[in-house]
Amino acid sequence: MMTAGTREDPVNSVLTLLSRAFSVVAGGVVLLMMLHVTADVLLKYFLRMPIVGTLEIVSNYYMVAAIFLPLAAIERSRGHLFVELFTARLGPRPTLLLDAFGCLALALFAFAVTWMTTLEAIERTRTGEMIDAVYYTIPIWPTRWFPPLGCGLLVLMCLSHAFLFVRKAFETSPSMPETHQEEL
Repeated sequence: MMTAGTREDPVNSVLTLLSRAFSVVAGGVVLLMMLHVTADVLLKYFLRMPIVGTLEIVSNYYMVAAIFLPLAAIERSRGHLFVELFTARLGPRPTLLLDAFGCLALALFAFAVTWMTTLEAIERTRTGEMIDAVYYTIPIWPTRWFPPLGCGLLVLMCLSHAFLFVRKAFETSPSMPETHQEEL
């Protein structure tokens, strides 16, 4: 988001580092899920010995981490959808202000999700939530913390972007955000 020769602020640097770390973890989880499911299928069809609890681990651990942890990285790279049906012809200043408003709206929604999932995670941690996997139980309360972590970082990233967009909008000659530049 910053141009060459400008100094990035420390808050944005920390948010970028955290979002990249969360993305790396999510990528590792997807790789682990792929290996786990492949091993389960191979063992099931060749040795008739499936890995017990694969479905429970995939749906309660891998998928939750893969969905929620990279949310801030998607916002960092401005990878969320942009629909420019009514705004394509606007100038840089209104576009930047609308982008700031969009970031604030997303931050508000993500904060609500963070708040509710944090309350749920606290309760599930307190009760030690488990799920039955035929021969044993799997603790799933730790995975309840992925949504508040991912959404909480998304809130901070959105607020940072909103601040940067507003600041850029009030420069003497604002330029169009990179996400709205027409491709040649």
